[in-house]
Amino acid sequence: MSKNIVFYFSGTGNSLKVAKDIAKEMENCEIISMGNSKHYDLQSGYETIGFVYPTYFRGEPQKVREFILNLNLKNNPNTYYYAVTTCGKYEGNALIHIKHLLKRKNITLHYAKMLDMFSNYVVAYDMRDTLEEETKQSQKDLVQIIQSIKNKETNKLSITEPFQEIVYRILIKFTPNMDKNYNVSQDCIGCGICKKVCPVGNIDLDDNNRPYFKHHCEQCVACIQYCPNKAINYKNKTQSRRRYTHPGIKYTELAEMNKND
Repeated sequence: MSKNIVFYFSGTGNSLKVAKDIAKEMENCEIISMGNSKHYDLQSGYETIGFVYPTYFRGEPQKVREFILNLNLKNNPNTYYYAVTTCGKYEGNALIHIKHLLKRKNITLHYAKMLDMFSNYVVAYDMRDTLEEETKQSQKDLVQIIQSIKNKETNKLSITEPFQEIVYRILIKFTPNMDKNYNVSQDCIGCGICKKVCPVGNIDLDDNNRPYFKHHCEQCVACIQYCPNKAINYKNKTQSRRRYTHPGIKYTELAEMNKND
């Protein structure tokens, strides 16, 4: 039986939902989080290898980049490779970057596609009241993407956009320490959900079960979005804003997948 694997990175559940839907349509498909720190030496025999991840600051999360750089693919040089980035309208250079990373390993990225999903970076804006409509549309769009992957279609990517590259390179440097601007209110009940959903292990709990942040943040804001009491916030910006997590992904599922590390 053919083997397939899809690597994903997810904070609020969008990319995990996409990875699950792809895996459901493939035979014998494993799902692995790219948030962990393992170095994978893949055995030979994979028919498809995929990467599903969100667009952050017009590029891929830093952890995704590190994971792929540390991923040993030499046993699967002729495998079909694909990438899907979830984003709010615009992927920047999030796909072309992965193509270049794989090229450094003498691997061809055969298919790459953006998937427009509900935009949810609560730090920067209040979210639209169009969740149901946008989720239905993204699910429809995903059907065609999955079919293209199953058919092993290929496509070409445009060249790197210089302005978007500048924006990405500047902002990604500040990202790990942006958690210095997080605050935890007295509404915290010490449930520990924030620690469990953090895909990169950036959160621990003190003696009072209150979260503290360890400054290797990716700005997925899962901790803000999944907090049941809205006790975690960014500066004074997010307290009154809506929260979002993908309606098809419960925090317990993200937490279980995060145990891969």
